[in-house]
Amino acid sequence: MGSTVSVWDLDADPAQLEAFEAAWKAQAEKLSWAADTIVSAANRVVGGYWDGPAAHRYDEHRRKLVGDLDDAADLAGDVARAVGECVQTLRFNQNLLDEARAKVAPRVRCVVTGVEGKVDLYPEDDDQVTLTNELVQTYEQIRARVDGKLNQQLGVVNAAIERVREWADTWSGRTLRMLNYNIQQGGGGNALFSDQGHQKEDMARLAQRLINDGVDIATVQEVFRDGAKELERQLNLLAGPGEKWEVHFGPASLKPQAEDLGLPETFGNAVIVRTDDNVSTSEVTVTPLGPGDEERSAVDVGITLD
Repeated sequence: MGSTVSVWDLDADPAQLEAFEAAWKAQAEKLSWAADTIVSAANRVVGGYWDGPAAHRYDEHRRKLVGDLDDAADLAGDVARAVGECVQTLRFNQNLLDEARAKVAPRVRCVVTGVEGKVDLYPEDDDQVTLTNELVQTYEQIRARVDGKLNQQLGVVNAAIERVREWADTWSGRTLRMLNYNIQQGGGGNALFSDQGHQKEDMARLAQRLINDGVDIATVQEVFRDGAKELERQLNLLAGPGEKWEVHFGPASLKPQAEDLGLPETFGNAVIVRTDDNVSTSEVTVTPLGPGDEERSAVDVGITLD
């Protein structure tokens, strides 16, 4: 009497994989549609009604976006085909296993266990042992062949995942957090023993607040030039790797500064920008706005987000 031998089904769900295949095919169609839609809309404007440096820059951006959308559509198609190959491999080899087991079942006692897909065989003589061993050998060959083919398709899927992550880094929206803040370094805050407003020694605390709140761009009113310089210094002491803080000061008037015993100091506004590899500044323009209760100005800073 031989010992108990167990074999298993492939224990797969081809129907679920077919749903995944259909989803990837649909995604490929959507990506191709998106690329075609952008091209169609852009062609009605660029090179016709819209020209110049801005149009050329947009067209470069549009070409890169459309190129990546087309590549993504191709990639989605590759994944759909890989999943389809998995479906065919599983169904074909499960049929082979069923046929092999059906030849043995009438001649060897088989018991379906409580474990899904598992069948125990109980050979009782040499002929049954031979049949059972042949079935086990067939199962092991099928299992090895299935594993090899599925791993090939897994390589296609894993490569697609890496490419999608690269696109995510390239095209994911960058959110900039902005703050508009009157720090009251003039007026009632510009008093030697006043608790109102921010004096120069308060800039470390203000810098920490900007960092803690995740601010990327801040417009600050009522700041003295030396306060703006100190704020920039404090921010860069706290800057993360690859970051640099820029504080662009825009003078508006001369104003007595309490900290300097009432001596006049340049007074105005500032634009604060956290720069890195993806955020940079360009031309800074200060525009006088004329006198009112005191002279005022506006600061314009070009900010580029790549």
